[in-house]
Amino acid sequence: MVCTICAENARRGPRTIALTGLLALAALFASGSDVYAQQQDNIVKQAFKIFGFATDVTPPADFVNKTRPPADLGYVPLFQPPPEPTRPALKNDQLKAVKSDLDGVQKQHDTLRKGFAPAAKALAEEQAQQKKPKSNASSPPQ
Repeated sequence: MVCTICAENARRGPRTIALTGLLALAALFASGSDVYAQQQDNIVKQAFKIFGFATDVTPPADFVNKTRPPADLGYVPLFQPPPEPTRPALKNDQLKAVKSDLDGVQKQHDTLRKGFAPAAKALAEEQAQQKKPKSNASSPPQ
């Protein structure tokens, strides 16, 4: 009995593999070239139409043709480098002037921050935290 079941499954195996291979070969042949897919008298395409796997390509509607560009757009690379800035680079004296302006603004902001009590308290706590030595030994888990 067991041998009969095994023999039936053994016969079914190669047949299934052959059928799957034939179907894969037909699909590969049908999708092999765009030219073959557009031909009306292609035997494989007609067979695929019968089974509902292929259809005829209809021309696009007028509004689609109007909105498409007249010519094929060229290759647009992804991740292209950003465009160069149009402003020339600053000279040394201009760069120093900008840095001094920023330093002046920073000093003004520091003065305002010191006058604001919550900010002064937070700054003092931060400085105390930095001065406090960090212990490397961690407490044992409980």
